[in-house]
Amino acid sequence: MKLVRMCAASVAIAMVFTACIEQGSENTGYDRQTARDEIWEKEQAIYAARGEGDLQYYVDNASEHYMGWPPGWPTPSGIDQLRAGVEQMRGVDQEELAMEFGDITFSGNAAVIYYSTHRTRMPTGESVDQRFDIAHVWVREEGEWRLLGALGRTKVQ
Repeated sequence: MKLVRMCAASVAIAMVFTACIEQGSENTGYDRQTARDEIWEKEQAIYAARGEGDLQYYVDNASEHYMGWPPGWPTPSGIDQLRAGVEQMRGVDQEELAMEFGDITFSGNAAVIYYSTHRTRMPTGESVDQRFDIAHVWVREEGEWRLLGALGRTKVQ
């Protein structure tokens, strides 16, 4: 009888585990497809606001533990430097770029999204032809996706 109960419990656990894998949730409380869409929308909104000279949306969606390493910067910087950029970007609103989704991966309450950008105009108005590969790390904090880490590099052609 004990063996039968153990087998039944094992089957029940396997069924729950299989259901979680099929949903892609890993018991995290979110659906991966919905999370993918939400994170990609946030990424696009960050760049749209940036193109209008507004970094506040970026700051509002960043974790207090944020660390980013933009292309060309010698070292990473934290949330305080990102906040300082809000005032520095006001009125610098001519950036134009296109974004191309690459992929996203999830583990627990973390996600890493990969995409490329093609900037054709700098925030100050100069025409350019710059391409970058971006990796952003998002973490689910108190039910919200927050940007935790950012790394951008000049695209290798």
